[in-house]
Amino acid sequence: MRIESDVLWVQKAGNAPSENEDAHACSGVIPSGGTPLHAAVADGATESLFSGPWARSLAQAYVQGLLQDARALLEVLPGLRRAWHEDVGARELPWYAREKAHQGAFATLLGVSVVGSTWTALAVGDSCLFHVRGDVLLRAFPVETSEALGTNPYLVSTHAARNAGLEERAVSATGNLQPGDSLLLMTDALACWFLLEHEAGRQPWRRLPPPGAAARHDAFVEELRGAGRLRNDDVTLLRLTVGA
Repeated sequence: MRIESDVLWVQKAGNAPSENEDAHACSGVIPSGGTPLHAAVADGATESLFSGPWARSLAQAYVQGLLQDARALLEVLPGLRRAWHEDVGARELPWYAREKAHQGAFATLLGVSVVGSTWTALAVGDSCLFHVRGDVLLRAFPVETSEALGTNPYLVSTHAARNAGLEERAVSATGNLQPGDSLLLMTDALACWFLLEHEAGRQPWRRLPPPGAAARHDAFVEELRGAGRLRNDDVTLLRLTVGA
């Protein structure tokens, strides 16, 4: 069994790519057995300052194998928070930006690890994993309906006091893979579209640009936004495709 990855990553309309507050990371392509594959997406909250760097920090820490469960997340977070505060503190900022930065940054986190034919996932917030086999959606995690995406998600914060109850909010799941399966990691805007399509009896995984079609990513997102089917937000899809 071989697993390959590809990414769709598009910023809000009107923003530059450097302003994309989503993040993604993947440890690469793996054959069956050997070193586990780790992949993650994180969605930095637009309302907070420097949430993009915070989201990248979380995604990269997961892929480094540091955040495999809720307990590990709690152990590693203090160091990640210190690094974020040191980075922001070293920047030359106007007073109003510095005041905003004191409020901290927030982000969701979704990480998936694959060992052999088994995947395990850790999630905080509403970035979603979809396990697709053939033309069947086997699992939606941690959010199963589009309606549930309408609530305010719990977010991982750069302030310890804002993470009360984090261990209870960090949820896990597991599943088994077969050749031809796909694991689709999405931030909330695209996940909402995906769930709405599925709830309408359609097969949204068939609409996604195929692996290697990077030139079609922007057009795909622009088409959905233009039709009013995708809200104007940063969009990330990290797809893991299982080969023979």
